[in-house]
Amino acid sequence: MNGLRREKLLRYIEEKEAATLKEMKALFPDVSLMTIHRDLEYLEQRGIIQRVRGGAQAIGTAVEPIFEAREQENSAFKRLIAQKAISLIKPGSSIFLDSGTSCFALARLMPDVEVNIFTIGPNIAIELMKLNNPSINICGGNLNRANLALSGQNTLDMIAEINIDTAFIGTGGYTRENGFTGGKESEARAKALVIKKARTVVALMDSSKLGKILPFTFARLSDFNYIINDGILPEDFLEEAGHLNVTII
Repeated sequence: MNGLRREKLLRYIEEKEAATLKEMKALFPDVSLMTIHRDLEYLEQRGIIQRVRGGAQAIGTAVEPIFEAREQENSAFKRLIAQKAISLIKPGSSIFLDSGTSCFALARLMPDVEVNIFTIGPNIAIELMKLNNPSINICGGNLNRANLALSGQNTLDMIAEINIDTAFIGTGGYTRENGFTGGKESEARAKALVIKKARTVVALMDSSKLGKILPFTFARLSDFNYIINDGILPEDFLEEAGHLNVTII
């Protein structure tokens, strides 16, 4: 019986790539949560899944895909999100652009106006060099070759010294239980500090990120002023955002 239950549990996690404890308990309403935890421990010990806060994920989903592959995923939606984000950029303001493909799409559409731009994405800085008016600042640190993000203590030290009017933040995954998550601890710390420093915080998130869990939580929905999305967020997410006075664009 244990073997059949664990096999079904594993298939469910692999099909969804990640699952919450609530979802897994619903699969087995007659089984205790403690038993579910023991099953997850059994699967993790055999290197099949990885447990994370509030759930579990299939091996291979704990880190984000390499940048080139991610850039091709939902590219039309990312362009739509970037077009919406332009409306929040005001001349003369100080802007932070996170690393990642959504912020890279925003950099490609950035208007040629006088703004101070800070970023942890060197590829984003290079893209912005095509413009004449923005001031471009890189928050230096250790480079993650997979997603072209800079992070580490040097990055945190620079972020701590700057003032940010509007921060545009990307995310690797989101669940209600775990919040907004990323695949590397140092990058999650950088995002969390930017969110703390910025007057206005904007998440750039397409609906494919919903239900995904990466190892490190850097924010909750209540930490954002705006969620810019692809227009297909589920009703329960919209209701929660409305309750928290988070504006959906």
